[in-house]
Amino acid sequence: MDPDAVRVAMLHQDPHPAHRGFAEAIGADLVDYHRLSLGPLEGTILEDGLNGLAFPDYDVYLVEGSRPLYAALARRVARGGTLVYLCADHGLYQLGSSGFEGESALKSLIGTFGSPAARIAGRRGIDGVVAVSEFAAEFTRPVVGPNTPIEVAHPFIQPETYNALGDVRPDLEANVAVTVARPWEYKGVDVLVDAWPRVRESIPDAELHVVGGGHPAEYAETPGVRVRGYVEDLADAFAPASLFVQPSRMDTFPVSTLEAMRAGLVPLVTRTAGTRSEAREIDPSLVVAPYERALARGVSAYFERSGADRRKLADRARDRGARFDPDSRKAAFRSAFRGVLKAL
Repeated sequence: MDPDAVRVAMLHQDPHPAHRGFAEAIGADLVDYHRLSLGPLEGTILEDGLNGLAFPDYDVYLVEGSRPLYAALARRVARGGTLVYLCADHGLYQLGSSGFEGESALKSLIGTFGSPAARIAGRRGIDGVVAVSEFAAEFTRPVVGPNTPIEVAHPFIQPETYNALGDVRPDLEANVAVTVARPWEYKGVDVLVDAWPRVRESIPDAELHVVGGGHPAEYAETPGVRVRGYVEDLADAFAPASLFVQPSRMDTFPVSTLEAMRAGLVPLVTRTAGTRSEAREIDPSLVVAPYERALARGVSAYFERSGADRRKLADRARDRGARFDPDSRKAAFRSAFRGVLKAL
């Protein structure tokens, strides 16, 4: 398929800012997959199918995440077009697990018990994949099969944030960790809070700052934990800390890790976060299992490092974070997308 001769639509619901940049990079039109609101059919597979039939005609449909997939697959089966899946969420990772949550009871049942059918649909309906991390590519491969082209392209830090965070000078002598996340279960902030008493056993003055609106006030009842809530300026969140923790139960490629690295903070991430690829390049010990004990050991081990070691790791983190500027990441996405189309 000639990438220069196709019309592309990105099917979305509420596109991530980085994904808007991806669409811009390839000249794709933004198309809301939920074009029709069908009342009692809201959230059902039938509604998705009818929405898919209402999509305008394009040569290629870039599908942002798993939510628009039902509609996109219906469109492809009924009216053709090439479907490229932008794997940027954990929908396919949860496939076949008891914790799968769909928009409706039927979708939840399909996600929990319908793995073979989902894989058949994926192998026949998804023509190519651009994954936002190597981790995302790994869990997508079994769904789309061995012959479907997959390319990896990481997201980026938003321009104003990227520029501002380059001037942050974190307090690398402090035994302060920070995490920045929405109050969603998959982000794993509760696991990190539960781990903090273990951290304090070996590092009595260790502090954890929880940044982001909506986290339970009860977190602050754990000694050493401070709930800062929403912070207007990320520089204010990062400056008092020497360590950033991404405790996700699962995360395809959280931009918060990139932002922390850009600010010169060393990232400790779980092996079920796509940013494990970045933390591992700084130091393999910065990737841990997504469990309370492992997180506590990882945090304590970092706080036990000398000032010289911390500064060395922080310099590596800042250098790594500088790679996630908008221009270079958009260019990388454009190259990955073109690679998929050429393979088709």
